[in-house]
Amino acid sequence: MKFTPIQRMSVFLNLEGDEKKLGTLAWSGKERRAYFEYAAEFLAAPLLISPFHMKTAPGLIAAPRDPFDGLHGLFNDSLPDGWGRLLLDRRLQRAGIDYTQLTPIDRLSAVGKTGMGALTYVPDLPDDQKQPTDATDLDWFADQVDLVQAEMDVADIDSLQGAQGGSAGARPKIMIGFNKTENTCVLDYGQPLDPGFERWMVKAPSSADPAEIGAEEKAYALMAVAAGVEMAETRLFDTRKGRRLFATKRFDRIPAGRVHMHTASGLLNASHREASLNYEQLHKLTLMMTRDSADVLKMFRNMVFNVYAKNRDDHAKNHAFLMDGNGRWSLAPAYDLTFSSGPGGEHTATIAGEGKAPGMSHLLTVSRGASISDHDAKEVIEQVRTAIGRWPQFAEKVRLSRSRTAELDLFLNAKRPAQTLSVHDDRNDYSISRPSRAAKSISDDDAGGFGPKR
Repeated sequence: MKFTPIQRMSVFLNLEGDEKKLGTLAWSGKERRAYFEYAAEFLAAPLLISPFHMKTAPGLIAAPRDPFDGLHGLFNDSLPDGWGRLLLDRRLQRAGIDYTQLTPIDRLSAVGKTGMGALTYVPDLPDDQKQPTDATDLDWFADQVDLVQAEMDVADIDSLQGAQGGSAGARPKIMIGFNKTENTCVLDYGQPLDPGFERWMVKAPSSADPAEIGAEEKAYALMAVAAGVEMAETRLFDTRKGRRLFATKRFDRIPAGRVHMHTASGLLNASHREASLNYEQLHKLTLMMTRDSADVLKMFRNMVFNVYAKNRDDHAKNHAFLMDGNGRWSLAPAYDLTFSSGPGGEHTATIAGEGKAPGMSHLLTVSRGASISDHDAKEVIEQVRTAIGRWPQFAEKVRLSRSRTAELDLFLNAKRPAQTLSVHDDRNDYSISRPSRAAKSISDDDAGGFGPKR
């Protein structure tokens, strides 16, 4: 594959099926940062697509040198992180290209038209693989992930990289078109999908994940919904080879087309690799973006859930906003909800200054600062705590192992496994757990075998 460094590229906004040129992005090698200029056609009917650092006005907008290596936060949201970055690096390395010399806009050229949200980039990296026609078996995806993580040269890097969709996070992901009626999928490179197909994201375990992370994340999703947290539809797919993969319907895609998505990280030029934002700031940002107290209460609920569910990986890129075709902003559904010990055992986003063990007083300090009544705040807290207390039920529904269920129940609810036998010797007391009855199979609405119909 021949690769030529990119100096300039056109950026388009493809919003709910209406595409227009947003402007031109250029790279200054001397300054090691990007410059952007809005297109005249966009300025004729502007939308506030990034209201704090990308004001819609004529002239050049220089990117800050930090924290995104000289790229504007708006466009950094389009760049893959973790897994997607690894795939691109591997792909270029195979082609004999020194990926360490890539600039951020070189990487945007690899995103092209396949990224999250509504922004697209031209030129995009040439790729003859982006023409999926056959149904895809998700075991192929999981097999390829294993090969990549084992650094095996036989992995199909091109197909994986094209279908990872510019998604963030360390977990391996691909975008698929999923047909519920036919129970089949195709890789989604951004191409038009046949009727009956919806755009979904599927995750596979990383080498650092617990073995049952797919079922665990699905159980967390059930618990979050029970707590009143707004989430996109989720599923747990059982593959022919016995794998269990978590999947979620994409909320940056609707039947009319793409939706503009902007993370708190990109909006405020705040790094997601460090503790750059706290929850007080996130509540204030939510009010400024949406002008809706209902969305502020949603942010509060998300925070409360993260606290009691011990999801401490709550960095600036795990909070996002969506903009519709009329320029109206709303808080995006919650995502990436799993158990996480966090950096040093603390939340990435602090709660009233507390990251390790926030309690009721910290939660209410945040709610009062966000003009949420104590009645509403306490009601949310009670709903969330009630749902967290039901953790074993959600874990049983997805057939999570008894050992992992009990391990997390201890973290979440300080409950040790029930029905124990005391065993004593001269030196130690032991507790031995008796297993509960096997869980029932998860409903067809929540899981299913996945692959091309035979």
